[in-house]
Amino acid sequence: MNLNFAENLKQLRKEKGVTQEKLSEILGVSAQSVSRWELSICYPDIEMLPAISNYFGVTVDELLSNDTHSKEKDHKIFNDTVYKLSDKTGECIDFIMEYCRKYPESDYYSSQLVYAIKRHAAGNPEKTEKYMPILLKNAQRLLETRYRNFTIQIMTTLCDEKELDKWLDMTPYNSGFSRRYCLVARSQARNDWEEAYIQQGIQMFESFAVQLDERYPDHFGAHKKVDYQKKILKMIEVLGDGKDVLDGWKCFYAYKQLVLSACLFALKDNDEAWLNFDSAIEKCKYVHSLNNEWLDIGGTIFSNIKVNRVWNYAIDEKGEKHQLFGIVRFSYADMRLIFDLLTNPKWAWFNSVRDTQKFKAALECVKKMKNRALGE
Repeated sequence: MNLNFAENLKQLRKEKGVTQEKLSEILGVSAQSVSRWELSICYPDIEMLPAISNYFGVTVDELLSNDTHSKEKDHKIFNDTVYKLSDKTGECIDFIMEYCRKYPESDYYSSQLVYAIKRHAAGNPEKTEKYMPILLKNAQRLLETRYRNFTIQIMTTLCDEKELDKWLDMTPYNSGFSRRYCLVARSQARNDWEEAYIQQGIQMFESFAVQLDERYPDHFGAHKKVDYQKKILKMIEVLGDGKDVLDGWKCFYAYKQLVLSACLFALKDNDEAWLNFDSAIEKCKYVHSLNNEWLDIGGTIFSNIKVNRVWNYAIDEKGEKHQLFGIVRFSYADMRLIFDLLTNPKWAWFNSVRDTQKFKAALECVKKMKNRALGE
């Protein structure tokens, strides 16, 4: 056997957060002895090995060796056994806990334990309460590993209501793994299918809105961008069943029309450009004059939710409000984003018409709506 006692001892001691002096006190030896062990100058008496291995929660073989083949074989046995116990979640948890004790440094076995507890306890308050101390202990260490998002999702599924915000606040606001993703998983795990339907509709709306705004071929020039923006406008029109653009989408639609008009100005297609430009400004005026707090966005496609004009809250059919996540860039109803679009010098495609009376009048109109909404 290839002895790696010195290296293993040093690593285990650091993982446990103890000094050489503290370890020497626990083992009843001098600090110099521990130092000499870690420098491979000498080894402890054989009678002391069980005490050292027990303290660190490893076997004597693991303490002495770096037998990679043995660990790989153990890993395969673990995966095969977990697969066979997939329908016996209680037994599966007990089995995984044995591996966690055997390999306390392993993030993989710890993550498997958290997942097994979720499968066993989700929707069962008594089981959740029973395993929560174990869950929390493992979750805290996994937050510092590559299993962070995986762990947060499980904790948002199993935690009680008073702890939910704490775990949700650990998630990013915009990514594939999101606060909304956690809320969908939570409702599904609890067999609350009505809530899952609502959360999935909100998730679809958030994702759809962000994708429409962020996926654009700027680097391919005005021709590509014209084609892309026209397709986006058609997609939004479909949500209104071929009729007028739904009120909840009007400001977003107007924003896209203004982007389209800039591209068309760049291509010297001024007639179509002004047509879209004028239409966009009229939509802005319309939305800004609305008294309705909640606006339609597409019926059952988005679980019959409605949104407010600034897209930071949705309301479901029961009248319950839901904060929207991931679309923090949107603030169309107060005209700030549209005003920024029309005044940003980076939008050089507007340069050919900035001095026209029509453009100046539209800009002044948008500015007034923006200031009025901000109370200025």
